[in-house]
Amino acid sequence: MLQFELKKVFSKFKNRMAIVLLLVILVAVSMLTMNRVEYVDSDGNHVSGLIGARSLRAEKNKWKGEVTEDVLEAVVRENEAVNHSPEFQSDNIEELDEAYARKQGFSGIAEIINNAFSEWRDYDYFAIDNVSSEEAKSVYARRISNLKQFLDSGEEVFSDSQKEYMIKKYEDLETPFYYEYTDGWSALLQNISTFILVLALIIGFLVSGIFSSEFQTKADAIFFSTKLGRNRAVLSKMGAGFLITTVFYVAFVLLYTFVVLLALGADGANCPIQMDMWRSVYNVTFLQAYLLIVAGGYVGTLFAATLSMLASAITRSTATAIIVPFIVLCAFPFLSRVITLPGICSYFPDQLLEIYITMKDCVLVELGGEVVDVVSVIVPVYAAVCLLLEPVLYKVYKRTQVS
Repeated sequence: MLQFELKKVFSKFKNRMAIVLLLVILVAVSMLTMNRVEYVDSDGNHVSGLIGARSLRAEKNKWKGEVTEDVLEAVVRENEAVNHSPEFQSDNIEELDEAYARKQGFSGIAEIINNAFSEWRDYDYFAIDNVSSEEAKSVYARRISNLKQFLDSGEEVFSDSQKEYMIKKYEDLETPFYYEYTDGWSALLQNISTFILVLALIIGFLVSGIFSSEFQTKADAIFFSTKLGRNRAVLSKMGAGFLITTVFYVAFVLLYTFVVLLALGADGANCPIQMDMWRSVYNVTFLQAYLLIVAGGYVGTLFAATLSMLASAITRSTATAIIVPFIVLCAFPFLSRVITLPGICSYFPDQLLEIYITMKDCVLVELGGEVVDVVSVIVPVYAAVCLLLEPVLYKVYKRTQVS
């Protein structure tokens, strides 16, 4: 019966077209992601994509290793040497690009220094130009002292326990950082939320007709009058919806990940996410951040798909069911910009697909006297809600009255 339900879904022309559209979007988003990585050659020419990523990886991996005090000093001296070169002093754009090309290898370390010597809510690209090699040694200490100064400024309101939590997270971060080319992971994480959102909407579209199809084809009387129509057949529909959601999500996310990392390189998976998100309180690597984002995206997609199927079962309308994922994942973000309820908005289901953004910001909650980050709350909570909705969906459709 499960196979029959799956066959009904994929036999519809509109669903097959949705899959084709998803493949087109996969290609488009993959190309946009790959173009995020750009390399400037010695002649000042800009190269993006596969070739640019390979060249940039070779340059950055020349500085591969722990970012110790000696390395920080070396970067400041090398940056100063480039700044005093004739190319850097020139007004010619091509010559300036040539000078910039010499900084690409240590650009990630330069960003660390820039972040450490910038205002908390700002980023000074030229901060490294005004830092001495001796001052550069204090980068990791400044990260902690800058946080303490920010918390004492009163610009943001945190409780004393939340302040202690953030400071401890900063102090627990392992230093010195390990540096190598991470641009492939960085580009992947920046775009994956967008792709997951599109994927979730299309999955919602695919499952929207599973429970309403019998009413659309006027076969409901036959369906519910059969021996297994109100038990096993209902479970088969639920299984089809879960299977489509899971298989499509896993397959397309992995495909997108494989294409991007194959082109841009998977180096730097174990580098700290602070190489990309300097102020993040999440002490995780790029790989761990990716897994967290993907897990949250799956829970969000499953939640939206389950609500879509529930709406399909209740309203007997495929059109209504299609709208539900859009409301849950797209309308809520708009609502959060209209109303001033930042605390509540942090718990909206769309946040499951925005974990990359959440990791950059610092959204904390206190539960039972313990301070935790909001991601640690919403992922398990919505996963539990998805489980609780399954028996509700079963009972709703099982008790459907035939008109």
